[in-house]
Amino acid sequence: MAFFLLFIFNLTAIESQNVIENTIQADGITSVSINGNDIFNISVSTSETDQIKITSTLDGEYQNDFQIVVKEGKSTLNLSLEHVSLEEIPDDKRNAHKVIAATLHLEIPESLKVNILSDIGSVSLLGTFNTLNVELLRGQFNIKGKVKTATVNTLDGNIHVITNSATIEANSNHGEIELDEFFNTSSVWILRSIHGDIRVVNS
Repeated sequence: MAFFLLFIFNLTAIESQNVIENTIQADGITSVSINGNDIFNISVSTSETDQIKITSTLDGEYQNDFQIVVKEGKSTLNLSLEHVSLEEIPDDKRNAHKVIAATLHLEIPESLKVNILSDIGSVSLLGTFNTLNVELLRGQFNIKGKVKTATVNTLDGNIHVITNSATIEANSNHGEIELDEFFNTSSVWILRSIHGDIRVVNS
């Protein structure tokens, strides 16, 4: 049965910001799913670790009314920004990004599956991943690292990839595409944007 974890401890006020840090064991977790709606910046790095470290920073008028909520079910860790207080927010400030500035950073074990969805957020990834699925509306996407397969879709944001292995399918309706040549083609990258540029660099 899935269980619910709400990390509202280890709360520190730094220059009027709420910074929350927590570390959990990654035993049995094979994928991380981030609902990044209303989070401005999302970054994920990998290392040779058996833990997942979560750091969130909230700033703004209603920063104490929101938290990054973590739910673990089966083999997936799910994260999202949610309104957790009983205080009502005025109707003209319903969208969280109007009342707080939120960022999220994760350090995770290598070769996990990562899924990220966000309306306003930009995403930065560093390290070795299994499968990536990223859907962004306004944000940019940047990665330096390795994957088995990656599917990245943006509406307005640019896509920038630095890697050493790639078979690439890239399409941008209104942006420019620049692709380096790769001799190692074991990784598959499917990159699509409506207005953003796409750049893939052989490292």
